[in-house]
Amino acid sequence: MKRVRFFFLLLTIATILISCGSHEGVVTQKDIPPYAVKVNAPLNNGDMELLAFYTKPLKPRHGEPFELITFWRFKKQIADGWKLFFHFEDEDGEQRFGYDHAFLNGKIKKIALNKIIKDVAKIKEYPVIFDANKFVVKTGFFNGSKRTKPQKKFDDGSSRLVAGTIKTDDSTLQKKKMSIYAIAMESVKIDGKLDESFWENASVGTPFWRSRGDKMAPVQTKVMAVMDKYNLYVGFDVVDSDIHAIQTKDDAPLYDTDDVVEIFIDANGDGKNYYEMQVSAAGIKFDSSFTSRRKGRNDAWDSKIKYAVSLNGTLNNSKDSDKGWSVEIAIPWESIKDAAHTPPQDGDKWKAFFYRINRHTGKKATGDDFTAWQPPYASDFHNVRMMGELLFVYEQIQ
Repeated sequence: MKRVRFFFLLLTIATILISCGSHEGVVTQKDIPPYAVKVNAPLNNGDMELLAFYTKPLKPRHGEPFELITFWRFKKQIADGWKLFFHFEDEDGEQRFGYDHAFLNGKIKKIALNKIIKDVAKIKEYPVIFDANKFVVKTGFFNGSKRTKPQKKFDDGSSRLVAGTIKTDDSTLQKKKMSIYAIAMESVKIDGKLDESFWENASVGTPFWRSRGDKMAPVQTKVMAVMDKYNLYVGFDVVDSDIHAIQTKDDAPLYDTDDVVEIFIDANGDGKNYYEMQVSAAGIKFDSSFTSRRKGRNDAWDSKIKYAVSLNGTLNNSKDSDKGWSVEIAIPWESIKDAAHTPPQDGDKWKAFFYRINRHTGKKATGDDFTAWQPPYASDFHNVRMMGELLFVYEQIQ
């Protein structure tokens, strides 16, 4: 008799599992935490509904994975071939990253209808180049070019359900600043040696990091800046055991072959117009202007910079061990056309990058060789959204 009852108990459990498709994913209202973002947005005329969502951790961190937990209710089954998409955007829609996901990881063929279904999507990384402290979640199901249709008030115009906003933790990103002080000298000798007293009293930008911001540079660079009524002066002091530079003509592609230091300036910080200036260890310059990130490049632009290099070692001789090199660069205020004031007024702020590329005789460059004062958190140096800040202070130093 007991065996018969046990058999019927197993049969009942199996019947429940079959009727639900599986218990996997089925939860109750109590399982939706109070901190979840409530949505209650229908799609496809109510065939499905996004009830709520949250992330784990609640504030995703740049460069780290996170989970997106969503809660759904279905009146009809999802046809084969349909997947979830998640688009994450800043509030202006200018930055975005995405993730496509098989609902319930593709484990369930039949979804329990009229039940609350919990899905967990594991996003590999919150990109470090996403420069915002929050993102908007847009979602829906897709099959090829087809998408589910959200209720009109939730539709962004592209059949994407605007679910809500998640705050993020940007403490992992560096936001460097440098104060630029005035100097009292009537004239500055540009010889590359950085031995004037004002360089000792200037703000120093250290340490340098790898371009992607994942760790510090293996060999360091020190950058400093001061100003007078004529110029912005930038000094670089570079540690380098093998000084290498082979280009001999200005505006040659120094960045492909030589040891160089680089300055990027976006005076009004709009990310649309910025200037690039480079000086190699051989004392050759490259300068160009851009209208937006890597676009509108104009190598005919002349920065009118004055500069000099001082070597502590020998150029292009891999048989000895060098100490490094230093550079002084004077940038005329008149060359920076998008500044609100030239020279800047007390308290003005500009956006800028300071970079260094470390080439080696006969060695292939690696990620360790592309380093920055303020990391651009990208594989190239033109992610202008991540620029550091220069603050102009009319306090004189000697």
